[in-house]
Amino acid sequence: MKTRLSKTKLFSRLACFGAVILICSSASAQNLFVSGSDAHGGEIFKFTWDGRQSIFASGLYQPSDLAFDSAGNLFVVDYMIVGPEAFGIAAIYKITASGTATIFASGLSYASSLAIDRMGNVFAADPNRGIIYEYKPTGPRRTFAAGLQHPVGLAFNTLGNLFVADNSPNPSSGTSQGRIYEYKPNGSRATFAVLDPADRPADLAFDGMGNLFMADLGGKVYKYDTSGVLRSHPRATFGSVPTSAQSLAFDNAGNLFVVDTGGISGTGSAVPNAIYKFTSQGTRSAFASGLALSEAFARVAFPPIACCQ
Repeated sequence: MKTRLSKTKLFSRLACFGAVILICSSASAQNLFVSGSDAHGGEIFKFTWDGRQSIFASGLYQPSDLAFDSAGNLFVVDYMIVGPEAFGIAAIYKITASGTATIFASGLSYASSLAIDRMGNVFAADPNRGIIYEYKPTGPRRTFAAGLQHPVGLAFNTLGNLFVADNSPNPSSGTSQGRIYEYKPNGSRATFAVLDPADRPADLAFDGMGNLFMADLGGKVYKYDTSGVLRSHPRATFGSVPTSAQSLAFDNAGNLFVVDTGGISGTGSAVPNAIYKFTSQGTRSAFASGLALSEAFARVAFPPIACCQ
């Protein structure tokens, strides 16, 4: 009886392991969620792996960063300009998988970046105030970090440490360079990397191997080797987009999706706002363009893949 039970458990675990491989190897079937706008206002677009597009949520103003929790709920920052001096207020919405939206948090001046840890705590960067807030899943807020210059990108590694791209207010002057900081869950901070004076960081993301990627508004996507041996965290240019890299997201197959804000390229030609797809080897292809339907894309995110526990 014991032998039979053991074999049954073994078979069950092998079957589950096979399901994990099948699910996670089918990561190209993940849906990509994109904040942006069209003629009707602020929208959350959903793209299938082959580029078919639909609207997941609407009725927003200027939705910005997106992040999913482990349950598949989508959190999005929405920003509204009020008053003659363009004073802004921001709120964080929680949208369930069925599309039901509720206000999760409010009272932010401008939240540019979101990240969610494994416990479901929501972290939001408020660059105008140089603060990173932490919200419990039930909504209470505390200040996780303060005294930053202009935090614009948040990403968690597999250890639960929070990485923050802190931009210099005047990087071109060379007098104050930006940094990437690493925060442990207890709030202690270390400098992961000092940025070049000309860097204009916009977003951070980790690939499946634990390498850190940074989107730069100059159009480059940089890759940091977090296990650097010869020198601490060497970086290389992974790829580039025609104008300005604004947002990053990896699917479970290791493909990187990058939002290009569009505008005028270095050659003087007009480039549309678009989403590009990079393979793990850095080969770039166009995934979606907002030009045809008068759409604008801001940020991208993938939901978690449900694998066996």
